[in-house]
Amino acid sequence: MKVVYPTIFTPLAEGGYMAYAPDLEINTQGEDLAEAISMARDAISFICVDRQDDGKPLPEPSMSVAHSQNEIVSWVDADLTAYRAALSQNQSVRV
Repeated sequence: MKVVYPTIFTPLAEGGYMAYAPDLEINTQGEDLAEAISMARDAISFICVDRQDDGKPLPEPSMSVAHSQNEIVSWVDADLTAYRAALSQNQSVRV
């Protein structure tokens, strides 16, 4: 299952970008825009998988989000099936 959510990228004074996905109410950041996008994708995947596991519905993505002039808004996609597969390969086996 793939999802796509609008994400706001805010340049930070110390460098890098803060990423905020308002529909999911999550923040993350990266040292540059590419890393911020990657971190946003990971955070979106994590929260969506967690919501699914808790039996909660995923919110519908907003068609527009309020943002400041210096911010970048972009759609960030996440493949939840691939994320789950990666998680299952990294899980510890308890004996």
